[in-house]
Amino acid sequence: MGRRINLIPQTERTRTRTDIGSLALIAAIILVIFGLGFGYYMLNNTLSDRKQELADVQQQTALLEDQLAALRQFEQLQSRRIATETVVQGIYAGRTLVADILDSVSLVVPESVWFQNLALTTLDPMVASSAAGQSGVVSAQGDNQLTVEGNTYSFEDVAQVLVRLQLIPALSQIDLVSAGQPRGATDPAKDIKGFSIGASVINTQPADTPLPMSQVEVEGL
Repeated sequence: MGRRINLIPQTERTRTRTDIGSLALIAAIILVIFGLGFGYYMLNNTLSDRKQELADVQQQTALLEDQLAALRQFEQLQSRRIATETVVQGIYAGRTLVADILDSVSLVVPESVWFQNLALTTLDPMVASSAAGQSGVVSAQGDNQLTVEGNTYSFEDVAQVLVRLQLIPALSQIDLVSAGQPRGATDPAKDIKGFSIGASVINTQPADTPLPMSQVEVEGL
């Protein structure tokens, strides 16, 4: 096969030229499209991460709200316990120690004196507790009264009973109501002197008297 010869003159031949401007424009467009795609990809990933973080925060918030609701129930129970303990504390501190008073009376009564009747009326501890809650202190004296009716052999013994009853801290305003006629059935052959004595009963307990259960709890610790 023979060799081909280009018969067009050298000066008339068309040269192929590279358009650098067009190439640069195309490259710039490619870079912009790549940048937009990469930016969208990054923003989409960031948005997904933020959505996941938001979901996690919402879940943690829901858990905390549930815990707060549970703790709020315990707080209400704590408030009720404190209120109940305050009422019980007031009742315990406002009660009259009847056994102690009667024991003290039995210790100071002379052997020559015997009782025919003994009446001890005390204030309701609930009333005392309410009064203490309003005034802030437990009333030392209220409607608590002690009435004693008995017999002895002389008025000196009656006076001795009055003096000895004054030694009891829980009694005040000790008054001789009457003296003379015997109380109840007595031996007519004996000179019996009857008497009636009234006194006010004082609550000698301090307002902050601890409950026995509180003492047990402290000792248990």
